[in-house]
Amino acid sequence: LSLRDDIERAMQNERVREWFSGEWDEVKCEAELLCGSEVRRPDRVMIRGRRAVVVDYKFGGREDDRYRRQVAEYVAMISKMGLYEQVEGYIWYIALGEVIEV
Repeated sequence: LSLRDDIERAMQNERVREWFSGEWDEVKCEAELLCGSEVRRPDRVMIRGRRAVVVDYKFGGREDDRYRRQVAEYVAMISKMGLYEQVEGYIWYIALGEVIEV
């Protein structure tokens, strides 16, 4: 399959379509999250009103435990900011066509 095929297949997923809908107030790619001396860089953070969605892209095989901890950390850091009522986190295995909610 080509990259184009992967993208077309990915856009069939309702969640992925929402992420690229253009309806977000802000989209931050590789933005730094600071918590004390810790710095983390999630792949994509989308903000609309009091909702924030964190997505980490994965192109290789599944390492669910490790990646879940990573995304859960991003969600916790954003939640601690106190700016958002709803914070969601996802792992997107692009080549596998899978989205995992954390």
